[in-house]
Amino acid sequence: EGDLSAGAGGGFAPGAASARGQARTLVGAVGAQRSHFAEMTSAYGGSPGTGTLGISALAYLPLVTVLSSRRVAVGAIRKEEWEPCRVMMNVIIDEGLSWPFLQEYDTMDAFCGYFLSHAAFVVRAEEAGVDSDGNPSQKGDLLGMFYVKPNFPGRCAHVCNGGFITFPRFRRQGVGRLMGSCFLKFAKDLGYKASYFNLVFASNPESLALWESLGLSRVAHIPRCAEIKGFDDLVDAYGYRQDLEALPSDFDPLAFAARRPSKVWVRARNLHRLYVAVAPTLLPVSLVLLFLAIRRS
Repeated sequence: EGDLSAGAGGGFAPGAASARGQARTLVGAVGAQRSHFAEMTSAYGGSPGTGTLGISALAYLPLVTVLSSRRVAVGAIRKEEWEPCRVMMNVIIDEGLSWPFLQEYDTMDAFCGYFLSHAAFVVRAEEAGVDSDGNPSQKGDLLGMFYVKPNFPGRCAHVCNGGFITFPRFRRQGVGRLMGSCFLKFAKDLGYKASYFNLVFASNPESLALWESLGLSRVAHIPRCAEIKGFDDLVDAYGYRQDLEALPSDFDPLAFAARRPSKVWVRARNLHRLYVAVAPTLLPVSLVLLFLAIRRS
C-alpha cells in the first residue's frame, strides 16, 4: 500500500459529533430492523438492496483525502456504479486469491443481494491522476469498494462483517488501508459493537499485515481451509476481530489511515507471533531437558 495523507478540506467533518448522536439512535433502529436485517442475514447472504441501509447516520460523508497526489472521496455507492462494481467483484472471484467464492455474480439482482444488501461504499477519484503503473486515471474512476453488513443473524447481528476490493490497477496506493480505517468508523456509527472477518487467507500476507496494522486481533486459525489458485495444497485461514465499542468517540479514520506502522512495531508483532507459535512446545522441551539433566547428575 502506498502513502496516504489528509488533503485540503479532507479532515474528519466538523459535523461528526451530531452524526455520532444519530448513530446512537441507529442502534435502536438496528433492533427494529431485525426481521429484514438480522433473522436470516449473514455475511454470505441477504436480500437485494441499494447499499444505503443506515447511511443517513453517516452525515459526514463523503470523506475526502489524498492518495498518490490526488484527491479521492470515500462515500456511499451510487446506482451508476453498481455495474462496474459487479464486474470487478467477478474479476476478483475469477482471480481466485482472496475471496472464497467460485460462482460469479451473473445478474445484478444476485450482486445486490450480496454486496448491496446493507451499506456499501466506494473510493472515488475526485480529480485526474495516475494508476499504480503510471497510466492516466480520470476523475470519477473507482479505486475500491467495500460493504458493512451483519456477520451473523439474530442475537449475534451486532457483529458485522466487511468485504473489501481494491481495483487491481490502483493497488499499492493506500486504498486498502483507507477503506479498512473508514470501515471501523462507519461500522461503529452504524450501530455495530464488533467486527469479525471470517476468512483471511494465510497466502495473502498483505491482507494479514493490513488488518493487524489497523489494530484487529487474530482470534481464530482454520488449518487447510481454502483452495487458492497457484497453490498445490490447501491454505490456512485466520479470523480477525475488532471491538468497535473500544474505538474512541473522536476516532478520525483519515488520520488513522495516514499513520504507518513503525518498523519496531512490525518486528515486535513478528516476534510475538513466533512466541505464540513455539510456546506450546517450550514447556515439554524444558521438562525433557530437565529430566535428562537430572539423570546425568
